[in-house]
Amino acid sequence: MRQGLRYLLIGFFVSLPLWWIVNIFQNNLENVFYANISQPLENMFFVEVPAKDERSKLDLEVKSALSLKINKFGREKVFFRKKTEDVLPIASLTKLMTALITIEDPENYTFSKKVIISEMAANQENVPIYGNFNAGDSFSVKELLSWTLIYSSNDAAWALSEIIGNNNFVEKMNQKAQVLGLNNTYFINPTGLEPEDLNYNSIIINHINRSTVQDLLSLTQYILENHPLIFSISLEHGPYELENGVSNLSLPNNVKVLGRKTGYTHEAGGCILLVLIDQKESIFIDIILAAPSSEQRIVELQKLINWQYQ
Repeated sequence: MRQGLRYLLIGFFVSLPLWWIVNIFQNNLENVFYANISQPLENMFFVEVPAKDERSKLDLEVKSALSLKINKFGREKVFFRKKTEDVLPIASLTKLMTALITIEDPENYTFSKKVIISEMAANQENVPIYGNFNAGDSFSVKELLSWTLIYSSNDAAWALSEIIGNNNFVEKMNQKAQVLGLNNTYFINPTGLEPEDLNYNSIIINHINRSTVQDLLSLTQYILENHPLIFSISLEHGPYELENGVSNLSLPNNVKVLGRKTGYTHEAGGCILLVLIDQKESIFIDIILAAPSSEQRIVELQKLINWQYQ
C-alpha cells in the first residue's frame, strides 16, 4: 500500500513540470490569438494561398465565343466561354453542314460527278471575291466542295445543293442538325447568305441561318470523328491567297491547324472556327461569332490563342 502511494506521488511531481509548460504554452497561444483577432483587419497577418490558375482574365470583343481542349485521352476542358447559348447568325460557317450533307450522300455526290453551273447558282452574291462562276461552267463535285470550303464560294455551295434540289438539300441540313442534337441551329439555305432586303433584329434572326457556339462545337466534334476529310479539304491551297483568314494568325511552335472555316456578313459580323493540335496531341476547338469585322475576328482569335497557350 505504501509502495503504491510512493509511486503515485513520484508520478505526480514528475508530471508537474510538463503540465506547467503545456499550460503556459496554451495561455500564450490564446493571448496571441485574442491579441490578433482584436486588431483591425488590415493589420492582421494572412498566409497567401496561390491561385490554382494564374491565367489572366480574357475579354474578347465578340458576341459569343468558346474554346475547348481535348487531350489525347479524350478528356475535355473548357478554356473559355462567352454567351455560348446565344443564337446568332453564322454566315459561311453554314458551309460545314453543306459539306457534311454532301459527304454523307455518296450515291448522289460521287467526287468525279460533273455539275453544270445554273443561272441561279451563278447569280449568288459575289462574296467572297473568289469562286464566282458563270452559268454553263462545269465542275466536279470534288472541285465544288473545295471551292465551298476553301474560298466559301456561294456559287459552289448552291450548285451542290441543286444536285438533289435546293429545298430537299436544306431540309436534309435541318434534319441532320436535329439528329446531332443541334437544337438551336436552323438553316434556310446552303450558303449562309441573308435575304437582300434583310434588316437584322431579334425577330428577323428567325429567317436566317443561325446557331450557337455550343452547337457549332458539337458539329465540329462530329466532323472530326466521322468525316475529317471535310477539314482536310478546308486546308488545301487554292490558286488565290485568302484575306483575314487563318494564314494571318501567329501560332505557337509545334501547333498545327487541323481544320478551319471563316464567315462574314454585315448581320453576322466576323465568324471563325479553328481546330488546332499541339505536340502533346491535344486538340483545341476555338469558335468566335459576331466579331465587329472580318479583320477583327482574326485579332480576337489571336488573343484567344495567345491566352490558351500562355
